[in-house]
Amino acid sequence: MSEQHDDLIGKTLGQYEIQEEIGRGGMATVYRARQISMNRTVAVKVLPRHFLHDPGFYERFEREVDVIAHLEHPHILPIYDFGRAESVPYIAMRYLGGGSMAQMVRRGPTALMSLDRPFSQVAQALDHAHRQGIIHRDLKPGNIMLDENGNAYLSDFGIARIMGSNLTGSMIIGTPAYMSPEQANGLPLDGRSDLYSLGVVLFELITGSEPYHAETPMALLLKHINEPMPPLSNFRPDIPDSVELVIMKATAKNPNNRYSSASEMAHDFSEAVRGITGTMPSFGAMDDKPTLLPGTPGAMPRPTSRSAVPAVPAVPTQAATPTQVTAPRSRLPLILGGVVVLLLVVVGVVIALPALAPKEIPITRVAQSIGTPTPFADSQMITTADYTLSIPAAWVPAQGFNDQSDSERLVHIWQDATLDSVVALVIPRNVTLTDAASFEAAVAAYIERYYAGQPQLTLIDQTTAPDGTIRRSHRLESAPAPAFPPGQKDVFFIQRGAHLLVLEMYASDRLGNSLVPTFQRILDSAQVKTT
Repeated sequence: MSEQHDDLIGKTLGQYEIQEEIGRGGMATVYRARQISMNRTVAVKVLPRHFLHDPGFYERFEREVDVIAHLEHPHILPIYDFGRAESVPYIAMRYLGGGSMAQMVRRGPTALMSLDRPFSQVAQALDHAHRQGIIHRDLKPGNIMLDENGNAYLSDFGIARIMGSNLTGSMIIGTPAYMSPEQANGLPLDGRSDLYSLGVVLFELITGSEPYHAETPMALLLKHINEPMPPLSNFRPDIPDSVELVIMKATAKNPNNRYSSASEMAHDFSEAVRGITGTMPSFGAMDDKPTLLPGTPGAMPRPTSRSAVPAVPAVPTQAATPTQVTAPRSRLPLILGGVVVLLLVVVGVVIALPALAPKEIPITRVAQSIGTPTPFADSQMITTADYTLSIPAAWVPAQGFNDQSDSERLVHIWQDATLDSVVALVIPRNVTLTDAASFEAAVAAYIERYYAGQPQLTLIDQTTAPDGTIRRSHRLESAPAPAFPPGQKDVFFIQRGAHLLVLEMYASDRLGNSLVPTFQRILDSAQVKTT
């Protein structure tokens, strides 16, 4: 579990004035900060204090980060500085306002064409690192950052190795959900291990789901070692076979059967997306038998077909009010606090497995009473008798909100002047939740009452977060007045004590992924008074 650094907000680490927390992972916390000497905004990653208890840690930390800092590439997140202050080691990096690809995944499966450019950028960055002899070891959506224009940047090169270097003995370093079979076995690695992880990342970006699911990290590792990659058609039947071939080759169990470079993989993916068939990956006579972990049984049975997108009829939005505005591009979901995995695996000797699955900022912190969340930058806290919520100040009218409440619902709305972004908070009246069953029944009734039979709105996917929050993402192509531009509408059903809280968030295609961090903070700030 990551160490708490809440006391750092408002303080200064070296020349960095800590302003707010923007992310928390398994072994580090990331803050937005101001670099005093240059008056610029940066991201500061703070590592747990306890690492300094290891007398050799800081020397290794300096050595590793110095190598990473010299990885100069347009699509590798630049490291500006590193050091220690207030008894904590820290790394200062470029600040990016577009969030991570993990946030993109949480908003739903992504359109293939929109993946082409960022995926190519990640591939170029990865190849550059490999040419310098550096293996990432922990490639996953949470380590691919986006700027406001949707450009992708690889981050956290070598950070997993730094985190694990205070442990003794053989080590497996990485995140089980994205780990290559040879990495899971604790074998020597080369760049092809990163290519396997990149294939898993691409699988998740396309389907909105990781390929394997298991109750424990060890069971997840065994699936990567033994089980074939599930077909993409199990999750999205519209995906061409040529795209599936790219992922199959990248995630071959035998490293010799994978791509020789990330750029080669990106090239094939680009051609598959564009429907060019001339240079699709050729498998030939592949001997791709899984490399079994010593002492484990043979290959497990192929998983049964399942669908990440439930077969729900297309739902539309109620046209008349911004509350019913719905719009999306299947680009980025925003929920799901991730899972921190720390595991000791026995493979001959004891293998320490610090699985750094960053939590990302949890979208719904379960609050049982009204709280006083700290407003994020350029926001205004809306406080009523029923709730508190932080909203970008530019969206807040003089009266505080656009009130469209009626006898059945409290409905408060905020939007920008161009209708490119809309947030609606809804609290149904006369709804009392007593348990999970009553929550699910209330959600089903709400969907039937307010979303069913709306031809302008098409359901993209639905996901339930670990805390029970239900997120439904919809695509809006056209709507009657007011005429919202095409985009995506995400609806979050949240239980707050005995209350059902519904948050609707719409962003036009023109804004792309740029609003993801803002939506994330709005969701985090929502508190409802309970009785």
